[in-house]
Amino acid sequence: LRKYQLEGLNWLMFCYLKNQGSIIADEMGLGKTVQSVSFLDQLYRKFKIRGPFLVIAPLSTIPHWEREFKGWTDMNVVVYHGGAVARDMIVDYEFYYENETREDVYKFNVLITTFEMAIAGVGHLKQIPWRVAIIDEAHRLKSKSSKITETLKMYEMDHRILATGTPLQNRIEELWALMNFLEPQVFNSEEEFIGEFGDLKRSEDVERLQGLLKPYMLRRLKEDVEKSIPVKEETIIEVELTGPQKKYYRAILEKNFNFLTKGCKGNNMPNLMNVMMELRKCCIHPYLIKGAEERINEEARVKSYDEQFNLMIQSSGKLVLLDKLLKKLKENGHKVLIFSQMTKCLDILSDYLNGKGYKYERIDGGIRGDLRQASIDRFNKDEDSFVFLLCTRAGGVGINLTSADTVIIYDSDWNPQNDLQAQARCHRIGQTKSVKIYRLLTRNTYEREMFDKASLKLGLDKAIL
Repeated sequence: LRKYQLEGLNWLMFCYLKNQGSIIADEMGLGKTVQSVSFLDQLYRKFKIRGPFLVIAPLSTIPHWEREFKGWTDMNVVVYHGGAVARDMIVDYEFYYENETREDVYKFNVLITTFEMAIAGVGHLKQIPWRVAIIDEAHRLKSKSSKITETLKMYEMDHRILATGTPLQNRIEELWALMNFLEPQVFNSEEEFIGEFGDLKRSEDVERLQGLLKPYMLRRLKEDVEKSIPVKEETIIEVELTGPQKKYYRAILEKNFNFLTKGCKGNNMPNLMNVMMELRKCCIHPYLIKGAEERINEEARVKSYDEQFNLMIQSSGKLVLLDKLLKKLKENGHKVLIFSQMTKCLDILSDYLNGKGYKYERIDGGIRGDLRQASIDRFNKDEDSFVFLLCTRAGGVGINLTSADTVIIYDSDWNPQNDLQAQARCHRIGQTKSVKIYRLLTRNTYEREMFDKASLKLGLDKAIL
């Protein structure tokens, strides 16, 4: 362990002995997983506590957790995941010893599962007296009334540890929800907490809140503790809307149904119930708007595949820029992560990469956990693998892609912490090259305004943490 990780381990042990829940809120990429695993190993070896220990983490990080336990400890680890039949089988064969009469003796020391399985398997899991529960990417519990928060409150947990690089995402209420889950006796009234800290107008209020959180939260930043990680540099690139994008953008803003539905058949019509979403789609690529691809192709009178392919590139300002950027990056031997919010945008980018003959991998919400890990391993080991397409929410947490040194944020998240999580996939321990981040924004559009508003939220995080 590195020096600061050893300090983190000692702090987790100190909180455990004080019988106080803890939030390990180190910045992404500083090894929260390895500190948590070492802590459980200390309990197992030094204090002779056999468990059971519970780890709840996002699906894409499960193989990583399993690998860390196998690499650092001798504990028996079970992954609880799958359909109802598979879960019943895990309970039958992995939970208890064959001839054991006592029900409180378990075959496993550690059980790893996902947030979704913690809800689906609540019947099996809530009756187990968990000695320690570690919730990874714990900002998933930021809503006090969400299904996962309410379900986990039914579990019997002696000691709780929350691991998240982004504990404060949008509002103070979310911070209260985390603290209430961690220490319900201390943080029992949301009204009082919001009444006291809701505004944070003065610096004294911020200092008081910092003082209140200090015993429960340990947060270190990369620049403070890990000097070996090279610098990260972000460049915002503003692109212009293309001709087709301008037409659609204006029509959506003016709710011009005649223009938008011309030539559309059946269900293939844009939905103007959510104007903001349609504007975002237009800024990313007009083909995301229903019926637009057919119409743009028709108006341009394209016949061959090559003409169609070039028109797809020329229709979006961002794709025009990406086309030039990737060519340069490929020539200079870089590896690239491209993040987008929308899987349909990843579909367009997949078509583009296939057309150009660039070798790529992809992770989005529809890809199974074992296949995700295989993609990550291929990308990190294969020299020819050039681009990794990732959905910001599905591929932005907990995975390690340090073989890449360039990140392109194709479209920004309304929550800036998700983009920071995404950047940390390659800007973390193990990175040897300086990391370049290119954020693509369309000039003078709703997207630019959204990015400016989202940037203000980062101020709240900086001030309190």
